[in-house]
Amino acid sequence: MRPWSVLASATLGLMACGENPLANFTAVGPNDALSEITVTSDRVVLRGPTGFCVDPKSSNHNPAKAFIVFGNCAAIAGDDELPQPFVTAIATATVHPADKKGPSISQSSVALADFFETDAGKASLSASNTPDSVDILDSFSRNGAFFVHARDTSAPTTPGADNTYWRGYFDVKNSVVALSVIGLKGAPVSSTEGLQTLYDFANALLEDQPVTKTPATATTS
Repeated sequence: MRPWSVLASATLGLMACGENPLANFTAVGPNDALSEITVTSDRVVLRGPTGFCVDPKSSNHNPAKAFIVFGNCAAIAGDDELPQPFVTAIATATVHPADKKGPSISQSSVALADFFETDAGKASLSASNTPDSVDILDSFSRNGAFFVHARDTSAPTTPGADNTYWRGYFDVKNSVVALSVIGLKGAPVSSTEGLQTLYDFANALLEDQPVTKTPATATTS
């Protein structure tokens, strides 16, 4: 499987597994406001930065894959004493097995940049699977990860969500993890704030979780 096929399937998981995370931010009790969860048979640890907790009502996972939504800890638990994020946003994490025979994300920066400029790449970023609805605002590689800033003008799968978001793709153990940071229509997140929040998630994600997959080939980008 080509690396962009893995990313497309991971992106589709964002839409298939969690239809309306914002609507499900309901009080579940302080004990359920968890900032960390371990998912899939690969034991990938997903951790939110300060103020972000797992929304159990909107998340689901099994040994093969996972879709986890992070939101405001205080809102999820119904407890104003809990920490809250510095930005008004939600974050999602999708985990899929990596292709053991293909190159890693860190070895595919040029191919991925090219892919997201194609109709197939744009369709993978669209809530309606329509390439014409997506504008790529920015994309780049950093420290072995690949980042995309996109605007999707199709109807969002998450009511109330802004149509502009940052997404990052990461090699973690034997998995590909896609992290997204999405603002709200009433309180859009600036490009700088969104990217910094994504970096915060990425730092928490990659801490003590090395890549254990052995790539088939080595390429330079």
